[in-house]
Order: sequence, then C-alpha cells, then structure tokens
Amino acid sequence: MKTYLDCLPCLLAQALRAVREVTDDEMVQRQVINAVAKIIPDLPLNLKPPELARQAYRIIAEITGSKDPFHRAKEEANRAVLAIYPRLQKMVQDSEDRLLTACRLAIVGNSMDLGPRFDYGDIESLIDIAMSQIPLAINEYDRFRESLNNCQRIVYLGDNAGEIVFDRLFIEEISHVRKLEITFVVRDSPVINDVTMDDALAVGLDRITGVVSNGSDAPATILHECSLQIQQLYRSADMIISKGQGNYESLEGEAGNIFFLLRVKCPLVARSLGVNVGDCVLRQQLNNV
Repeated sequence: MKTYLDCLPCLLAQALRAVREVTDDEMVQRQVINAVAKIIPDLPLNLKPPELARQAYRIIAEITGSKDPFHRAKEEANRAVLAIYPRLQKMVQDSEDRLLTACRLAIVGNSMDLGPRFDYGDIESLIDIAMSQIPLAINEYDRFRESLNNCQRIVYLGDNAGEIVFDRLFIEEISHVRKLEITFVVRDSPVINDVTMDDALAVGLDRITGVVSNGSDAPATILHECSLQIQQLYRSADMIISKGQGNYESLEGEAGNIFFLLRVKCPLVARSLGVNVGDCVLRQQLNNV
C-alpha cells in the first residue's frame, strides 16, 4: 500500500504519543517532533507507511535513549489477555465452529494496536464484538478453510503484544483441524507495541509452534529487508496468515497465498479495502507475480 499525504500528520501524532510514553519533559518531546518534522519534506511517498513509521521510532530512540517506549504497555497487554485465556478456550470449545470462533477472536484481537489513533475499549468489549453476530466486512472464511485443507506449511506473521495471545488460541485450533508446519514470525526489535520474541516467549507461543524473528525493525513485513531465512520461509509457504494493518500495508500486492486478518483502524486502509474504520476483515490475496 502506498503512502498518502494524510500519512504525514499521522506520523507526527504517532511520534508525539510514543515520546510521551518515555518522558514528561516537553523540551524532549518538542525535540522529537522537530526532528520528525524535519525529515518529512524528504520522505518519498513511494515508501510504504510502516517504512515511514520506522524512521520516526528510530529518531525517538536516538533522542531519548529508549528503544521500547511501549514496553510496559506491552507487558500489561500480554498479562491481561493471558489472564482470561482459559475463558477464551472454553468459548471456542463451546462454539459450533471452533476454528471460525478462534479466527474471529484473532481478528478482533488486532484492535490492540497503539500506532493508529483508535480506541478499542477494553478486552471485554473486544470479546463482545468477536462473539456477536456482526458479520465480517470481508469474509473469505470458506476460502481460508479450503486453503487450510490443502496446505502443509503456514507462515503466520504476528502483529501486536496482547493480540499474540489470541493468535496462540487460533494456532491451536488450526492444529486441531490439521497437523501442519506453522512458523510464527515476530519483529526483530521493539517498535510501537509490535510483537517481539520476548512477547512470544512470555505467552508460551514457543511451546505450540516454531517462532522466528524477521530480522527487521519495521512495524510490518518489508520482505526485501527481512532475513534470508524469512524470505525463504515466505516463498516456500503454502499459505501466509498476515495479521494487522502494518502487514497489510507492506504486503498488499506481494506474491503468495496471503490471508489478511485485521481490524481496520485507519481511513486510508479502510478506503483501500472498501470497508469502514472499525470493520473486521478476513481477505484472501492470491497473487503469482
């Protein structure tokens, strides 16, 4: 997905929210905003939005010395969802279509994104949305199920802390359908509240599937920047499960059998998908180029 002019003020707003997590010193906050504003005139609009965000977070780390502004928020999110994990498991087990229920929970879990200006409420409200009869704005679950029945290797691209617990539940249900080789991919280093190896280990994801780092500090999957291992895994996968807006923005138009699972939190992403902000999406992109 391309960058639009609308992304530029959003970049400044994200930078301000992030630096306020690090310090109350308005002089430092102003220094960050000035530094991010300084690079805006030279940012090429042919970059993908997460590539712009990555530059802002590098500036924050350089000025404040903090490479993980949302560290505490990530830990709290992981703990909060882990605390209700047994309840989530029972909800899935008691449902008519266990895989679909776990899928809906995983999609709604993508609400836990601290990058966009999007108020997702609390975990209880997320569960209510997932368990409601509100249809997915784009629902290609039948294609997802068919693809699942005809594949051997899945690469699962994670997105956010807290959300990763819903991902764990979804992966467990996928494994009940078929025994597959599933590799969960995390960010190489902290950026926004995106999932890292530390988050995966904290929620026990490594105990149910393989977990690897993508070798990049972008809040997305920029394939040419990922490690050779990830590029090889991606090309050899029968199916890609792509969680979240950042991964959608970076992988739209890329080759592969990709299923985008996300809750839409940005008007530009909503326009790209033909849906509304707040909608939940399960969309297949099958591209051989």
